[in-house]
Amino acid sequence: MDTKELDSIKGWFAGRLPDGWFKGAEVTVEDDQIVVLGTLPEVDLGTTPEQKEGAAAGRIARFRDETRGERIGIAQEAEERFHKYVTWGATMGGITKRFNPGGGGGGRSSGDRRVMIGRWLRRHGRGRGAGTSTAPSSTSQVF
Repeated sequence: MDTKELDSIKGWFAGRLPDGWFKGAEVTVEDDQIVVLGTLPEVDLGTTPEQKEGAAAGRIARFRDETRGERIGIAQEAEERFHKYVTWGATMGGITKRFNPGGGGGGRSSGDRRVMIGRWLRRHGRGRGAGTSTAPSSTSQVF
């Protein structure tokens, strides 16, 4: 990938990410996927290292749940524009978690991407045919 394409991807995400999600975000390209790793604002969530670690993991999980729908929409836009999967992640207090609702890797056609995101939505009761469960794809990394 050339510098201009990477700069275009980084610029698009800088303009597209909602204000307030992250205090900073790193956008990289790994193989055939865009990785968006955002740093969540630090807050005082405990006094011991164990409390802080648990609180950071909980805050990341809450961020993942609260932003799921919007992240899927942004990922679909990016996948259509750049023809790459999008993997999301968040970091806080030394804890980093990656999550990607649309899968990570596999075929290159945009139809495949829509199928993978549609499959995820159906598995989680949000798409057409909700309630019909499918086995997780070997290319999917939903945590």
